[in-house]
Amino acid sequence: MKNLSLHVIEETSVASNMLDIIRFLSALVVFLFHFYVPLPGYQAVMVFFVLSGYFISGTILKSIKENKWKWSEYLIKRIIRLWVVLLPCLFLTYLWANLQLNIFGPNQKIANYLDVKTFLGNLFFLQGILVKTYGLNGPLWSLSYEFWYYILFPCLVLTFVSRKKKFKLLYAFLFILISLFVGKRIMIYFLIWLMGAVIPFIKPLKIQPKFLKNVILILTSLVAIFSTQYNSGDWEVKWTNFARDLGVAVSFCFLIYLIISFHNNKSINLKINISKHLAGFSYTLYLAHYPLANFILTWLMTPLWPFGKTTLALKLVIAVLVILYSWCFALLTERQTEKVRKFIFTIIFKNYSERTKTHSLS
Repeated sequence: MKNLSLHVIEETSVASNMLDIIRFLSALVVFLFHFYVPLPGYQAVMVFFVLSGYFISGTILKSIKENKWKWSEYLIKRIIRLWVVLLPCLFLTYLWANLQLNIFGPNQKIANYLDVKTFLGNLFFLQGILVKTYGLNGPLWSLSYEFWYYILFPCLVLTFVSRKKKFKLLYAFLFILISLFVGKRIMIYFLIWLMGAVIPFIKPLKIQPKFLKNVILILTSLVAIFSTQYNSGDWEVKWTNFARDLGVAVSFCFLIYLIISFHNNKSINLKINISKHLAGFSYTLYLAHYPLANFILTWLMTPLWPFGKTTLALKLVIAVLVILYSWCFALLTERQTEKVRKFIFTIIFKNYSERTKTHSLS
């Protein structure tokens, strides 16, 4: 593992900015899809999976390679990252759903998904395994996939690189046990997540002419966009559509690989980095918009709606307001992730900021 060459992204590179734009646009597509704009919302989640596979695997592999891997730190970082937005979002889901029930009547389907068991199940990433998504907040389905992939991938890697045979067997056993627990559906989509995890292992493609690089990127981008055009009409895509989802993953995996190959060595210094700001609230936009959107869309179908016919201009105003709502929510949650992480690590791990001691592979 020490001799393995990993190709990870530079935070200040042009490539990093380009991937940030892809991340935000994917969240925006999901958002617009839930406002009945004919965009490939489900396929955009496949792009999230590939991006997550690339970023998370790179962090894990680099840590293991440098002999600094520690489960406790890794899991706490991942859980904080997810919970900082998820926990308040679950409460907002509850508030919007109850407001919806109180104003528009208690006989709506959403009332069946607001119990404590479903709340806790979603909090601990069991939606789609033991419980439904809380408050019919559709985007929550993918979080359980993401969380278990965060556990499965290190187990998979450590099965091969752990020095002691007993630990190899332990990690292999854990991988199989988790696989059986989460079920076939989550495991088969793990292949899509792994598409992103393959990228750090591949040497960058070296092409000199700038014009040729741009042509290749444009053509690959068009292929990637075209691959998303199939829409199942249901965010819970049918098994027969997995090949199409895999096609999205392959095309975006190749696009990401080319972006890193061509632009990872180019630095960008901006006083206001718009792409970083947009990507910095993409997770919140993805997770927080649906309860409010569902409330508004329900309101639109009742006699209580005061604005008459919903014109395109009015829909645009509503969409902008929901985006601003998500942005404000992100300022209080997602944008505070690093502060929360440092605070919790300071409490749990003494001298965390000064610790340089490495941790051997178990």
